[in-house]
Amino acid sequence: MSEVPQFKVSGGRRVDRCAFEAEVQFRSGTRRATVHVRDISALGARVSGVFLVQEGDHIYLKLPMIEAIPARVAWAASFEFGCEFDRAINESVLTAITAPQH
Repeated sequence: MSEVPQFKVSGGRRVDRCAFEAEVQFRSGTRRATVHVRDISALGARVSGVFLVQEGDHIYLKLPMIEAIPARVAWAASFEFGCEFDRAINESVLTAITAPQH
């Protein structure tokens, strides 16, 4: 019996990410830093500007217009990592966050 995936997989991801450039606050334990979000989806983001994070670390990202969001580091490379949010961001909120600011 083959198992049917719960989510549509697109390029190895459950959902596509959209390009998004923003400086946000990062926190892991007592460490804080300003980092750059490079792309984002309702389920996660790609972040650059921080080192010393490892796969499985729990972090917080302070995205524009919403409270700090808890996430788990899914992968890490030098000065860049991908994270999966503990709870998906509502699509309407994500659209507002990623809308061009005038």
